[in-house]
Amino acid sequence: MLQKIDKQWIGFVLGMIVPIIAFFGIYFFGFKYKSLISFYEMILARGFFSQILSLAVIPNVAVFFIFIWLNKLSAAKGVLAATIVMALLVFGLKIFA
Repeated sequence: MLQKIDKQWIGFVLGMIVPIIAFFGIYFFGFKYKSLISFYEMILARGFFSQILSLAVIPNVAVFFIFIWLNKLSAAKGVLAATIVMALLVFGLKIFA
């Protein structure tokens, strides 16, 4: 069964979903007194979006190493690719925003 998850696209999708979950975790544990919309507006207005996105990508390291330890190297490559895409997004936000 674990052989089925050793696909790059699965790692990529998981690498894109984990930061979204982490973003909501940051909201829930740090800013739950605000509505989600006002939290989003606040981080945009203060220019913190790239910093929050950078923090949200950190859990991808854990997912990457879990795939490495399970010897699912193709899925680990997908997580790495998703992390690189997110890093380029953060870089672009810092440069052009």
